[in-house]
Amino acid sequence: MRTALTGRPGIGKTTLCLKVYQALKSKIKISGFITTEERDKGVRIGFKLIDLASNRSAQLAKVGKGRVMVGKYEVLVENLDNFLRDLEMDGDLVIIDEIGPMELKSKKFVSFVENLLERENLLFTIHYKTNHPLIEKIRNSFNVYVIDEKNRDSVTEEIVKIYARDRR
Repeated sequence: MRTALTGRPGIGKTTLCLKVYQALKSKIKISGFITTEERDKGVRIGFKLIDLASNRSAQLAKVGKGRVMVGKYEVLVENLDNFLRDLEMDGDLVIIDEIGPMELKSKKFVSFVENLLERENLLFTIHYKTNHPLIEKIRNSFNVYVIDEKNRDSVTEEIVKIYARDRR
């Protein structure tokens, strides 16, 4: 099963991925990463990548000016590239949260995800509006859920059942 989640920012895509991870981690091996917000006094100041297998983290972006920008954030492409180099991808389920404008600034990231597309048992989050060719490829070849306040809990339950069933 190849599943992609999309929806507006802050709707709960990362939370959904974490709930799937928590529900399945004792049953199957899960690899991949999530992207979390970094906040200071309630204000978002950046984004951090967290490896689900090792809990290793790397800063993806921070507020500021730099060579590679997405909105008000400097994207730390070298950090992302180094993070990917050390990421083990041997799980029965691979979670990638997120494939969006910041991550797509890295050619290594694009190649990394394209290589994963040959596999089954993938759970990705994809940016809601980005029309990058890689995201379009995922939209056309994955089962895509548009997450909202009404369906996010039922989608979580459905995805957990699907991946738990696939491993029996």
